[in-house]
Amino acid sequence: MPPRRDAQPQTNKEIAALVTQQMAAVLPNIVTQVHQISNNNNNNNAQCNFKTFNSAKPLKFSGSEGATALLQWFKSIESTFRHVQCPNECKVDFTSSFFQRRALTWWNGIMRDRGADVAMELTWEEFKDLMKKEFGPRSEIRALENEFYYLK
Repeated sequence: MPPRRDAQPQTNKEIAALVTQQMAAVLPNIVTQVHQISNNNNNNNAQCNFKTFNSAKPLKFSGSEGATALLQWFKSIESTFRHVQCPNECKVDFTSSFFQRRALTWWNGIMRDRGADVAMELTWEEFKDLMKKEFGPRSEIRALENEFYYLK
């Protein structure tokens, strides 16, 4: 049943009091919802740790596979990054733990020469460039790029 016309507030003061009362009732719920959404977003960003990354079973890299395998390995690792929502600051650290044989020896040398802290702060792109220089002969990578470029 609609309210009667004579029951509605008549003055601006009464209207302001009614709005204030309604806002006081609604605002705590809105604040709670915003906090819940914020906490969920923070938890989603914090999900990627080494255990999560490792559970995706990224491929190991030994350094003897050649340029084609190196590029395929990059794609595989980057797919894993997306899958587990790996933050940029963890990519080099997590990835380097999957090195074996020659690649592990090379990475240990980089960490010794630059210092572990400096090496771990490399961006993913800088890290990939170093790996391409070491494990992907430029001539082989250029041949692959040309093959792709002239693909019909």
